[in-house]
Amino acid sequence: MADGQFQHFIRNMSHVMGAVNTKLQRDLALRTRVARRYSMAETSEFLGTDGSGLVHLAETDAAFPEGQGVGRHRSFSPSEVMLIRALAGTQPGSPHGLHWRCPGEPPIVVTFGAQKGGTGKSLAAAHFAQYLNLFYGLRVGVIDADPQATVSLYFADERLPLFDPGTPTLAEFMGVDDPGARALISREPSELDAVWQPTPWPGIRLIPGGGNIQNGDISLFFLSRNAPVPVYRVLKDAIAQWDAGFGPRTPHAALRGPDGAFDLAAYARALEETVDVIVIDQQPSLTLMQLNGLIAADSVVIPQTMKGFDLATLSTYVTNIGEYMEFILGFDSDITVGAGAHMVLPTIVQEQNNQDTDQILDLYRKAPREVMQVWYSRSDAIANAAEEYKSIYEYLPPPGRRASARAFMANANAVNDALVQRSLPHLPPRDYAATFITERWS
Repeated sequence: MADGQFQHFIRNMSHVMGAVNTKLQRDLALRTRVARRYSMAETSEFLGTDGSGLVHLAETDAAFPEGQGVGRHRSFSPSEVMLIRALAGTQPGSPHGLHWRCPGEPPIVVTFGAQKGGTGKSLAAAHFAQYLNLFYGLRVGVIDADPQATVSLYFADERLPLFDPGTPTLAEFMGVDDPGARALISREPSELDAVWQPTPWPGIRLIPGGGNIQNGDISLFFLSRNAPVPVYRVLKDAIAQWDAGFGPRTPHAALRGPDGAFDLAAYARALEETVDVIVIDQQPSLTLMQLNGLIAADSVVIPQTMKGFDLATLSTYVTNIGEYMEFILGFDSDITVGAGAHMVLPTIVQEQNNQDTDQILDLYRKAPREVMQVWYSRSDAIANAAEEYKSIYEYLPPPGRRASARAFMANANAVNDALVQRSLPHLPPRDYAATFITERWS
């Protein structure tokens, strides 16, 4: 190609791709977001109770949702499941709590990061956020730190204009959206709260990914050279500033009146007032923006495939992080970083391939605290779901794929149960991880 033709090539390809319909499947998924409904048995499993308890609740609490169905067989939307949990969790002496954080408690931040793309990182982050919402009733904030906005596609619907230059991203939340600015752009807590976008999932909010996250890296680079800004902790400080204005305010007891009746208006306000956990999905790289996601985290999860070349990227990733951390702590010794548990999560594991499972065993023997005993298996079911930009908790499989979808959901439950035990140990565990480990490691 002759000198000077590259710009011509880029312009032509931009024009061509603007005319190609690459959004058909994506737009269909956005229009049908959270169309799945859950049976009474599935709802009972989410709450960790038996069906008789829910039947009794349905008969005695006037706020219990009608659901859809015929006769005794009813199904519920995610919003109705969340309401049922709130009804059950606010009953006197109920063991089925909402697990919302109390006023004064900071949100727990869990970051999913990796050096290499294609490890299932975004899907693992989406599964984790939705699992916390369905199985614990947590209000979850999802931060997409990737310009490609992959995890955003698992939460957005047609009302959220992803990839629109006017849609704010993490760069706006951090105040680094103007590469020419000589200082951080200061925003009030109310302005930071406005960056969070609603999703069809009840209690889940999203800071979308987008192209101007790259502007954030440029801005942080120049700020590091021209201003006394600790560019590695901008996100950590922004979260703290937002939380100071929009932390939890509603105690659980306020969801019922003096007569014991459930207050639907108070519940609706409480559901949207804050988040209890923040899940960050990183870009597969280690830029200044991605470093901020690591510094802000209480726990870091590194999804990792088990092939030899891929493991070399894990070595590069943790080595680079170690060098950054040594540098940061050398002049900012007061900063608290990563007080929770941190772990490598094996992904896309071919269980029929002894090389993959032997590699997990070898890593676990060398680092039992760092390498998880659960993993995401390679599965056609999740590949089929991902084609529709849906997680396994939302995917509606055709009849021929239901068995594989159920098997992968059991796999996702095991992984997420283990992640909860490590990163949010105050939550009651389920048996999913223990069953997985018994079956694979015995």
